[in-house]
Amino acid sequence: MQQEIIETQAVMTCSVEETRDWYAWNNLMPPQPDDFHVVGEVKVNNTQIVPMLFPKEPQGINPEILMLQLILIQQPGVGLPVITWVQARYDKVLLNSTYKRVEIFCEDEKIADVPVEDIH
Repeated sequence: MQQEIIETQAVMTCSVEETRDWYAWNNLMPPQPDDFHVVGEVKVNNTQIVPMLFPKEPQGINPEILMLQLILIQQPGVGLPVITWVQARYDKVLLNSTYKRVEIFCEDEKIADVPVEDIH
């Protein structure tokens, strides 16, 4: 696996074989401000790998669709070489709009297309 060292952690080339249970929601319940969340599980091959979600650059032209990039971070230390499911999560405060759909990418491949639920 190709790695690029950033401080004490390594950003690993995204080669996710499996993800599951993606869920996204706009939390519109009082009090303000409203917020937005995405969660899902990623299968990794050691206990020191942490999946993270970041806004993809560039974003698409539809403001109702959020495009996220899945990145795997190899934490320092010795991890157990076991296949396990780890949660990936993205949270954001909503300012003036809500999302209707989330597209999740691993490198340039779309790995999930998630409808967004509004929670009132």
